[in-house]
Amino acid sequence: MSLPAVAAAPPPTDEAPLGKGWSSSTDHRHVLGRQLPFTLVVMVVAVLLVVMAADSIELPMVFSGLLVVVAATGAAIVVPWEQLPRWWSGIVPIADISAAAVLYAGGVPASVTLVLPVLWLSTTFGVVGAVTSVSASTVALWTALLLDPTLDGSTLGRLFVVPAVLAAASVYIVLSERRAAARSYLLHRQGGLVERTLADARHQHRVLEGILNTIDVGVVAISPEGYITILNRAHAAATQGKLKIGDHVTRHAGLAGFRADRTTPLGHAGSPLVRAWRGETVSRELTWWAEDDGRWTAYRISVGQLTDDADRPAGAVIVYQDLTAEMAAVSEREDFISAVSHELRTPLTSILGYLELVIDDPEVPGEARGNLEVVERNAQRLQRLIGDLLTAGQTRRGELSIVRSTTDLADVVRDAVVSVRPRADAAGITVTARVGTGFPVAGDRARLAQVVDNLLSNAVKYSRPSGTVDVALRRDGAAIHLLVTDDGIGIAPVDQPRLFGRFFRAEAVRNGPVQGTGLGLHISRQIVEAHGGTLALESELGQGTRVRMTLPAEEDA
Repeated sequence: MSLPAVAAAPPPTDEAPLGKGWSSSTDHRHVLGRQLPFTLVVMVVAVLLVVMAADSIELPMVFSGLLVVVAATGAAIVVPWEQLPRWWSGIVPIADISAAAVLYAGGVPASVTLVLPVLWLSTTFGVVGAVTSVSASTVALWTALLLDPTLDGSTLGRLFVVPAVLAAASVYIVLSERRAAARSYLLHRQGGLVERTLADARHQHRVLEGILNTIDVGVVAISPEGYITILNRAHAAATQGKLKIGDHVTRHAGLAGFRADRTTPLGHAGSPLVRAWRGETVSRELTWWAEDDGRWTAYRISVGQLTDDADRPAGAVIVYQDLTAEMAAVSEREDFISAVSHELRTPLTSILGYLELVIDDPEVPGEARGNLEVVERNAQRLQRLIGDLLTAGQTRRGELSIVRSTTDLADVVRDAVVSVRPRADAAGITVTARVGTGFPVAGDRARLAQVVDNLLSNAVKYSRPSGTVDVALRRDGAAIHLLVTDDGIGIAPVDQPRLFGRFFRAEAVRNGPVQGTGLGLHISRQIVEAHGGTLALESELGQGTRVRMTLPAEEDA
C-alpha cells in the first residue's frame, strides 16, 4: 500500500528579522497611515494660528512650512510606493522634519512634532532610521535656533534637550521593535513546528487508519473511561454496525458471546471489552459468538493495556481474530481422523488375533516366528495409536466415558511399574517405586491405568542411559498425589505451556529417535480432570522432569 505524501513545512531560517520593519517594498496606504498623524497635528496648529494669530499664517516661513506638509501628504497619497524601493518612502518623514524646522523658524512652536517623523523612521528602518531621523532633526532644529536673532538662554537649552528627547524616543522605539520582531520570529518558528507536528500527526493517523482498515483482524481501542476511540473496518463489519466510536464498552457487552465450550455465556462481566476496561490482560483466548442468522463465529481474543509516558493507564487495545474457518477445518480433520480410526480398529483387531494364533503354532519356524513377533509389536503400537486418536476425539467432543468404582491407586501404580520395567532394564534405567498401600480413589481403573502407564512410559523414554525414574505415592488429607520424577533430558521453558495440547511434541524430541504422537499428556490430563483431579509438570532443560497427578481420595475410605 502506497502511503500519501505529506508536504513538510520548510525549516525556519536562523536569521531573525530584527529591526527590519516591513517588506522590501510598501504601498501608499502604509505611507499615508504614517503621515496622517503628523499632518493632523500640523493642521491643528494651523487652525490655532488662524484663530489666535491670523497674521502669522502670512509669514513666509510659516507658509512655506505648511506648504511642505501639504506636499508631503499629497506625495504619500499619489506616489505608487509599491513600485519603488522601500527606502524611497523615507523621503516623506525627512520632508516632515524640514517642515517642522521651517515652522519653528517662523515662530510656530512645532519642535514637539519632530517626534512623529523620528518614530516613523525608527520603526521602519531600525537603527539606520533612528540615527538618520535624530541627526536630521537635530541639524534642522539647530539651524533654525542659531538663525534666530532673539536667541536666549532658554532657546539654547532646547539645542540639547529636544535632540536628547528625540534620541531617547528613537532608542526606545528601536529596542521595542527588536523585541517585537524577536517575539514575532519565535512565534513564527513555533508556528512552523506546530504545523509540521500537526502534519506528521495527520500523516501517522492516515497511515494507522489505512493499516487497521486493511488487515482482516478486528481491532478496538478504548479510553481509560471505557469509551471506544478506534474501531477498524473489520470489526465494524463483524458487529454489523452495533458498535460505534464513542460508545461505552458496556453497550452490547458480551451478550451474544460464549466461552470456548460454546455453552457458557460470557455475559457482561466476561465481555472482552469490559475486561479490558477493568485492566485485565488476555492472551489468545477462544470465544464463540452467536450471530442473528444462527451461525456461530469463533474469535481468538487478545487484550493489551496501554500506558502513557508517566506509566499511567491510557486505555486498552482489544484484538479479535476470526478463527471460524480454522475451527471448522480442525473439526473436519478430527472427524476424519476419528472416522478412519474407527474403520482401522476392526481389521487391526482381526490382524492381531490371527497373528497371535500363528505365533502360538508350534510348527512355525523360529526365524518366521521372530518376524511375526516384530509384526505383532508394530501392530500393537498401531492399535495404541488408534486408541489414543479415538480417546482424543472423545475428549474434544466431551464424550469421554468414566466408569467409577473404588480403586486402590497403589495397585494401578504397581502394575504400571511392572509393565514398564522390562523396557527400562533394556535401556539401563533404574525404576524405583515407593508406593505402599491404602490409596483408594473413586475412579475408572482402566482410564487411570492409561494415565499412569503414559507417565511412566514418558519418564523412561526421555531418560538418559543409566538414569533413574522415581515413582512415589502419598496422601495429603483428602488428596492423593502421584509423583513421577526422572533425571532425563528435561523440557525447555518455551515448550512447557504447550505440552498438554493436542499433537504437540517439543522441538528437542520432534526429530529425534523417540517416537510419539503428542497425544499422551493431553489425554492424560483430560482423564485426570474428568476424575476431579489435576495434572501438572515441572521441568528444567537438561535436569529432568517431575509430573504430579493429584486425585481426590475416596470419601468413604
